[in-house]
Amino acid sequence: MLDKVFAKLEAEKTRMALEAVSLKPGEGKDIGFEYGYRQGVYAGLDRAKQLIEQLLKDQDKRDSEL
Repeated sequence: MLDKVFAKLEAEKTRMALEAVSLKPGEGKDIGFEYGYRQGVYAGLDRAKQLIEQLLKDQDKRDSEL
């Protein structure tokens, strides 16, 4: 199940990265804002993945100490 969650997070990160680099001036609002927005979402998805991985490691550590 978690493999599916991680795959979905990675797919969304890839989509956001591709959108960020494909923005052209005049397409949408302020290109700087749009790029920054996508960069922030990308970083947030990466951070979510890191937190999930850390929670799993902590749980495994607690389970092994029992």
